Amino acid sequence: MSWFEIALIGAVLVGAAAGTALVVRQPVFWSGLILAMLKAAAPVVTKRLPADKEAEWRAATRHADGGDAWARRHRGQPPKD
Repeated sequence: MSWFEIALIGAVLVGAAAGTALVVRQPVFWSGLILAMLKAAAPVVTKRLPADKEAEWRAATRHADGGDAWARRHRGQPPKD
């Protein structure tokens, strides 16, 4: 191992120790922060469109992208009629 790799490992260990010390000093703050972040992220992560709206969205995206016509043109196939 070179001195640089040893220094990087040392920095990671110092960072982990500092993070552990912060959590141990004030665990209520960190647990509250994590809960607040999870509550804020939950609607974004779990948001889904209803099936009919999702189908409309996919059709609009396919139409805007050129869909099958674009793929056929790039594969060298003739366009569908």
